[in-house]
Amino acid sequence: MEFSFVQITDHHLLDSHEKLIRGYSPSHAFRSVLRHIGDNHGNVDFVVSTGDLVEHGTDTEYQYLRLLLGLADCSHAPGPQISSAEGLHGMPFYFLPGNHDPREAFFRNMFPLHPNQSSGDSRMNVSFFHKGVQFLCIDWGWKEKGIVTDSILNQLAIALEGGTPSILLSHHPVTPPGVARLDGMVPDEIDQFATVIRDKNVLAIFSGHVHSSYSAKIAGKSAYGLRSTQYGYAQVGEEWLPVLRPPQYRVIHVSGGSLRTELVDVRI
Repeated sequence: MEFSFVQITDHHLLDSHEKLIRGYSPSHAFRSVLRHIGDNHGNVDFVVSTGDLVEHGTDTEYQYLRLLLGLADCSHAPGPQISSAEGLHGMPFYFLPGNHDPREAFFRNMFPLHPNQSSGDSRMNVSFFHKGVQFLCIDWGWKEKGIVTDSILNQLAIALEGGTPSILLSHHPVTPPGVARLDGMVPDEIDQFATVIRDKNVLAIFSGHVHSSYSAKIAGKSAYGLRSTQYGYAQVGEEWLPVLRPPQYRVIHVSGGSLRTELVDVRI
């Protein structure tokens, strides 16, 4: 059990490179991050995006994302789908939805073969395995604040029961990032989640949503947030202001049942 992968998150792509959000080009930043991964960590096993792939959830935005990544194949959620762009030729990608990803449009454009299309189940609680590690993708919903459900907790408990080394992936954070407005995005019932994962073989939890990098603990497990490939935010008094910081990605190295991570800044 030895491999590395990259986490990216919160791209908020529009439907062309010419369109800006508050003067910021999400497509330019996204492509810069992809090129940096290809130039410096192109030997990782795969890349996972933890949601908010696009800004408005339109078909044209998702098709632009697929164009930027050079995705031609289809798969069940969460992937892999193979990129042929920005120096990442042949790189497998996995995708989670965020609160900016309406589930119907997300599945229609990213995973049209997925059973959710016909079952009416709009949440994407799925898993995949890589070199003996189980990756559990948890979907806390499509609102700004995550919502815990009995179905999520039951599925998680069953998946962790066998003791397989597991990494949990979600869009919403499971621990307070330490900023008042962001802390409120953690699901109210997160203590129930903590009870399920306590004493289980969970190597770490990786999330996005809050556009900030941090690390914390829940039920004795390490939980990591990650800065967006879009701009970040800062709370100044009662105001919530966009902040221009370098986009980041996280490289995760798994070896012998443990892991270490490194944050990488991308100057654009």
